[in-house]
Amino acid sequence: MNGSDKYPFPQGKPEDHPSFSLLYDWWQQLNDNRGERAILRRAASLTEVMLSPAYMRLLRALRSRGYAIGNSNAQLAKIAAIAGLAARIKEPVSDGLAKRMGTPKSGSKPVFSELRLRRLLACDDIEELYTLLRRVLALLGDQANLADLAAIIWYWAPLDEKRPYDPRRRLAYDYYAIAPAKP
Repeated sequence: MNGSDKYPFPQGKPEDHPSFSLLYDWWQQLNDNRGERAILRRAASLTEVMLSPAYMRLLRALRSRGYAIGNSNAQLAKIAAIAGLAARIKEPVSDGLAKRMGTPKSGSKPVFSELRLRRLLACDDIEELYTLLRRVLALLGDQANLADLAAIIWYWAPLDEKRPYDPRRRLAYDYYAIAPAKP
């Protein structure tokens, strides 16, 4: 594994990366085990997700493949958010999350309002992000691109860290590219 591959869920062409295949396989196994899936779907907090066997299985699988996931609270919380939200996805789709959020429903309003988008983009706390993304998935009928969702969560960081690959930028660009313009 080279230096650029030591972290899972890279942004860009996510479906090409082995970590996404691993996540998708884990998600399919979860669909075959309704009890574990239900535990994750009901988890209202990241701590509840972290206490589930399915989360531990995903974490162990990523580590066993050599991905650099330490014991930092931030990394473990991100894996928990990915696991908890992936369990909510009933059907994977190819469109990215922001594109689906900005797609007009009936009339000229997007599925996800601009006000809610701004609240999501201002979020710094991973626990709050988890809650907000649960609502996003509910509005989208629990359909999302699993790889895109994982990449967004993995690279999420507080705004003051100013990272070059901040997923907020891509979310905003993709959302406004598809959302109907206000008059």
